[in-house]
Amino acid sequence: VRVRFPPRIVAVAAAAVLAMLMALRILLSAAVAAADKLSLTQSARFKDGSLHLLKQMPDIDLVPMDEPDDTALLIDASETYQSIVGFGGAFTEAAAINWRLLSPEEQDEVIRLYFGSPEDGGHGYSLGRVPMNSCDFSPASYNFDNVTGDQDLAHFDTGVKHDVEVGMIPMIQAAMKEAAKHDTKISLFASPWSPPGWMKLPVDGKQGMTISASPNCLNPDMQDAWARYFSAFISAYSAHGIPMWGVTVQNEPEAAVGWEACLYTASFMASFVRDYLGPTLEKEHPDVKIIGFDHNKDHVLEWARELYADDAARRYFS
Repeated sequence: VRVRFPPRIVAVAAAAVLAMLMALRILLSAAVAAADKLSLTQSARFKDGSLHLLKQMPDIDLVPMDEPDDTALLIDASETYQSIVGFGGAFTEAAAINWRLLSPEEQDEVIRLYFGSPEDGGHGYSLGRVPMNSCDFSPASYNFDNVTGDQDLAHFDTGVKHDVEVGMIPMIQAAMKEAAKHDTKISLFASPWSPPGWMKLPVDGKQGMTISASPNCLNPDMQDAWARYFSAFISAYSAHGIPMWGVTVQNEPEAAVGWEACLYTASFMASFVRDYLGPTLEKEHPDVKIIGFDHNKDHVLEWARELYADDAARRYFS
């Protein structure tokens, strides 16, 4: 059960979580070439309440082994298929708020550890998710055009001031700068948890970002405005020197559980992309990729079949 707490509680809790993550960071550093060992630093909480905080554990010896003759997963490194775009994390509001609470030196160190070169002790992250509007890692709901009925998006905040002020955009800019030091470009993709409430179908007479009609939440009459909202968001971030590599149509389109949400069926998502989002981004941001099913992968096959069944929709999906 996920409970939505007041902003102050969320900020304090998020600060504690970030501090814990930083303190409990598990470091596996391999010195394979030098000594055929793994140096292990462990952080863990045990059932009795005790903690290991960055406790140095015995080294792990790496030794060759014979090919198993029973069940095993064997990797043929000589044959390749799809490439991996990268590894990374999400630039959420909670992360940015707590990053801002650190000293400048600590901010730099956090960015270095995640986005710095692996040769220099960083993770080398090269992929980043950017929530479009608030999400379940936000102290409160927000969006960039909260004027009911503004289908022309005349009141859209082209400066995305909220994301600047809470630190999301400065954090992304710092990450991009760090990655560039070792010639890495971070591929960023935007994901909405919910459109503005006024774009959604009502539930029991109410509209809001944290409620969703079923089976589809988006008001069909708002599809064009919502597609142009995507484009406006991409343009707004680009104006801050942050280009988007892609977008997902909807975070967790099968879930509506108390925070920002918007349910989709696969057929409705396909028609939305075919008739609105695809043509809009093709015209205004032709290099931005559209990713369809952004959810747990147990239903990915069914969604892929539905999204690709319509050739006119399929051409827009990456």
